[in-house]
Amino acid sequence: MTSSAVERDLAALLTTFDLFNAEHEEWKYDAFSYAREHCPVVRTETELTGPMWMVTRYADVRKVLEDPETFSSQGGSPAPTPIGLGPLDSDPPLHTTFRKLLNPYLSRKYSLTFEDEMRSIARELVDNFVDKGKVELLGEFAGPFVSRVLASVVFKETDMAKMERAKQVVFAVTEDGTEQDFMNLGILAAEYLAAATENPPEEDGILKSLVSGTVDGKPLEPQQALGAICVLFLGGLDTTRSAIGTIAMHMALQPELEARVRDPRWVRNDMDEFIRHTSPVATFGRTVTRDTEVGGCPMRKGDRVLVRFDSANRDEEKFPNADQLQFDPPRGGNAGFGLGIHRCVGMHLARVEIAIAFEELLARITNLRFDGDPADLKWAPGIANCPDRVPLTFEKV
Repeated sequence: MTSSAVERDLAALLTTFDLFNAEHEEWKYDAFSYAREHCPVVRTETELTGPMWMVTRYADVRKVLEDPETFSSQGGSPAPTPIGLGPLDSDPPLHTTFRKLLNPYLSRKYSLTFEDEMRSIARELVDNFVDKGKVELLGEFAGPFVSRVLASVVFKETDMAKMERAKQVVFAVTEDGTEQDFMNLGILAAEYLAAATENPPEEDGILKSLVSGTVDGKPLEPQQALGAICVLFLGGLDTTRSAIGTIAMHMALQPELEARVRDPRWVRNDMDEFIRHTSPVATFGRTVTRDTEVGGCPMRKGDRVLVRFDSANRDEEKFPNADQLQFDPPRGGNAGFGLGIHRCVGMHLARVEIAIAFEELLARITNLRFDGDPADLKWAPGIANCPDRVPLTFEKV
């Protein structure tokens, strides 16, 4: 195929780009690169999402995310949803209320009070495969680890069968995004909200804050608390799992990276570069509140906008050699945890989880290698960026 034919195909793909389509997923970074050069704000439409403006350049993504008055988070889900998503699809002052209720229980300081428990969980999971010499890291380590941490830190849940069900519900939302998938998420969250309302937790924590806390003397409405619980499930079960899986994948494909991750300084110096490169959260939306323009493209009140965090993080104007991991000097300002007032509320917990996961993993195994042909590596479509599987071989330390 000629270069002009490829460009025509990429241009056509962009106008019907479906984030839930596995074939589109395979081509997306080529398509986004083409878009950033030729049509950085492109009109795209699918049957599920309807028409949207897709924003691909870093500067434009930042502009949208840092102007909540013009670009509202209401209706921000890329796919239509019958439920609210609390902190994700709210604007100030309600968004500020959510942050005041959630921030104390998602801070680094609070997260570290669970450090011993997190380490115990990680060690137990490694025990299950350390003598085998191989592991499917997402299914056998990253997924169970974040699930059990979320159960402990947020939901005080001891029934892991319930968390397994929650995981399947969340994966359906992030990979398929149908109305029924979101309904199932709402039902799941409602069960936890009802239990916490009927028997308010005695111990301080997120659930107690959502059902009993007040801001300026006013409690959250039930639907608002429900949306917050939905977001906690989405962030806690999918995106952190994705980050752990993709970092391990990079280590397996680039063996020299293991030494960096073994250095305790990697948490401060290198983790963000891994996050930038693979963007665990791929995208989210905004709604235009007044006529405006982005990247020279006029937008009307009521238009919907899809901001691509993953494309922004591969923008060569912001990050030279953006398709490559580049640690020295450190590259700041990436959109991996979001930008603006909606910067990820759980980022501090996520960073603690990722750090502990790799400390405990690398205390027991070394020489991670991809088990199979890297060309066969497939990425799951959807709102998150994550491989379908991360099969590894390794040696015991």
